[in-house]
Amino acid sequence: MSERDGGSKLPHGALLLIAVATLLFADVLFLGNNFYLRDLFQYHFPLKRIVRDTIAGGEFPWWQRRISGGQPMAANPAYEIFYPPQWLILVGPFAFGFALHIVFHVYVALLGMYAFLRSLALRVEAAIFGAFSFGLSGFLLGTVTNLPTFFVWSWAGVVGWAVLRAVRTGRIGAAAIAIAMPLLVGEPMALAQMLLLIASGTLWLLWGPAASPDARRAEAPAATLDRRAAARVAGAMLLAVAIAAVQIVPAIDHARDSSRSRGFRYDVATDFSMPPARPLELFNPRLFGVLTPEAHAYWGVHLFRRGSPYLPSLYCGFAVAILALAGLLTRQRGWPLVLSLCAASYVLAIGDQTPLFRWLYDAGLRSIRYPEKFAAMGLVVTIVFAAFVCDRLLSGDRLVRRTAVEIAGAMAVLLLIGASICTPALFTSFWRLPSRAAPLASAARQTLFVAAVMAALWGMVIWRIRASRVWMFTAFALLLFDLGSFSNEALPRMPREFFTTPSIARSLEGVVFHRGEWTQGALAAQYASLSPGWTARNGLRPFSAASWGVRSVLEADFDETDLLPTHDLLDAMIRLGNSGFPQWSETFAELSNVRTILDYRAFRTAFQEAQGDPARLQPLVIHRLASHGTYFFPRALLPLDVVRVHTPESAFVPFPPFTPAPARVIAVRETSNRATIDVDASGRAFLVATVTRHKYWRATIDGRPAQLLPANFAYQGLEVPAGRHRIEMRYRNPLVIWGGAVSALALIALIPRRLRPRSEP
Repeated sequence: MSERDGGSKLPHGALLLIAVATLLFADVLFLGNNFYLRDLFQYHFPLKRIVRDTIAGGEFPWWQRRISGGQPMAANPAYEIFYPPQWLILVGPFAFGFALHIVFHVYVALLGMYAFLRSLALRVEAAIFGAFSFGLSGFLLGTVTNLPTFFVWSWAGVVGWAVLRAVRTGRIGAAAIAIAMPLLVGEPMALAQMLLLIASGTLWLLWGPAASPDARRAEAPAATLDRRAAARVAGAMLLAVAIAAVQIVPAIDHARDSSRSRGFRYDVATDFSMPPARPLELFNPRLFGVLTPEAHAYWGVHLFRRGSPYLPSLYCGFAVAILALAGLLTRQRGWPLVLSLCAASYVLAIGDQTPLFRWLYDAGLRSIRYPEKFAAMGLVVTIVFAAFVCDRLLSGDRLVRRTAVEIAGAMAVLLLIGASICTPALFTSFWRLPSRAAPLASAARQTLFVAAVMAALWGMVIWRIRASRVWMFTAFALLLFDLGSFSNEALPRMPREFFTTPSIARSLEGVVFHRGEWTQGALAAQYASLSPGWTARNGLRPFSAASWGVRSVLEADFDETDLLPTHDLLDAMIRLGNSGFPQWSETFAELSNVRTILDYRAFRTAFQEAQGDPARLQPLVIHRLASHGTYFFPRALLPLDVVRVHTPESAFVPFPPFTPAPARVIAVRETSNRATIDVDASGRAFLVATVTRHKYWRATIDGRPAQLLPANFAYQGLEVPAGRHRIEMRYRNPLVIWGGAVSALALIALIPRRLRPRSEP
């Protein structure tokens, strides 16, 4: 069990990783449970459903019509159209495919990190330790609530293995493909950190202590490391960019057309700055409270501006914290690089707690937000370093063993002291909680005691780890208990019925405007205090209506990727609402073709009807409006500055208005990317299309090109001459095609020469 070669033992270790992950997620893979926490159900689930339904309908996903009056899909990385693992959502029923494509990335994380650590010549046991500490960490599983972040970091081990292979062999194909996977996801802050790790690791390998002949022989006896390897890695990165061009090129163009082109306010950019004390969570996963929102036991709310962190957990297992700290104190090889990267990660993650983020913002970096994301880099480095220290421990390094045991003992004592003094009065005072939260003190005391026991157990295991196979097995069991028992809390599930269509969704007609999300925040929070999950489902928050095929408009831009005309529409609505005009919502609902307005009901009434059962809670009340349809002829055209005097069946335009002639829509045939409208006009008329305006929409009248004009702030229309006509509208983004051509050429370049067809002489 101590061989350093990566040959015969690799399949056995990989099978163990797969088996454990399958067991931990058996309820999801086989019993119908599914993931739901935070953005996962409210945002990612509906977006993935739109992608699947569009493809299942036989169309390419250029455009979606269910959210915000319609928005681009292929160009927006949030839909991940070109990211191959996402295509697993097409497997089986949608809920199963959605769960499968998440669990698949857990397998990628486990196997990739294991392969990476084995390629660094670590023992099988150390590589398994590092793989589990990464793939089952509260950190990685917690990022599932934000899928792009989770997807990028799940490839960290694969990227590390592939880059190391390129350095050693000169073959860059695997590295290019591995790096291209995160690039196709397109989460900018995670990508920046991963690229920094690639560069730092390559430079350390080539010019740092690991580049010495002794270290080279110890870590890579068959490798040939030379200074040209840096150029190989750079070439692999450039080739990865070319492979991902199908997403990168249109995404850059889309960013210029979205609200991100205007940058974020400083308070938005620094939102979710990490509290400076949060790294203490590495020694106690529940230091700030229980993660599962249904438990209502998160007592560290006052440390976080929004009452909760962006990264639900930083925990990577108690052993990682002990061994990484022991490695730093004993100055194991690479400790200066580890300390530097962790320090940079920490300083960036705490955001506006230092002047650095202000300087970066003033320097022009205004399209990044949520500094806590930068903690990920330090956590990944810490896990890899802990695996190295574990290898030293298994090799018999007495200094590492003694230091690790002393750290474990010291932490056990400190945690026991914390548990002993955690009285209700001190607890509520320390966490600045009201007196009614005093019962949580017992839960906090219990978490401290459990963490103390875990520290003591790891101290015993580390002291005896080389004594026999029994202690090796004990260490493995303790590792799985430590991480596995926390996995359901970091990534909780809901039963199968949660992911079926709620009754409220079957009652809706036409386009929906959720007015309650704008005007009844306190009432929404009251419902969420009963059950955040069931409130999101039954309350259709915020995009979940799209999961059931419902179209909605006038939603707040959840991820700041909506087109600029949509933001102009929302800004105009907010201005009118703040002015005190009583009919602001009806006015903008009529402009947006709304058929149904949703408000929240009185909480007491809904609670009594549900008899306190969150699953039966019906928090919404429905208001019906008259609707003129997605395509209609207004009776009047008005300038944009007269919103208050808007009348039904009129339209606002930014050009000199004219008096339109009477006209009618005869028939409409509509798909995701196109619409055919048959009309009859008695004279010069104006057809309004309540579809978000974008430069890649094209229109024809009887086959001849027609100019699309702005209408109703975010939407579009066109002049129609007298007579009967067939109008066709079509959406295509040419940059996707051009980027796709670059990606295809890059992939062709990767084909081995021996497999390419030979031309005849």
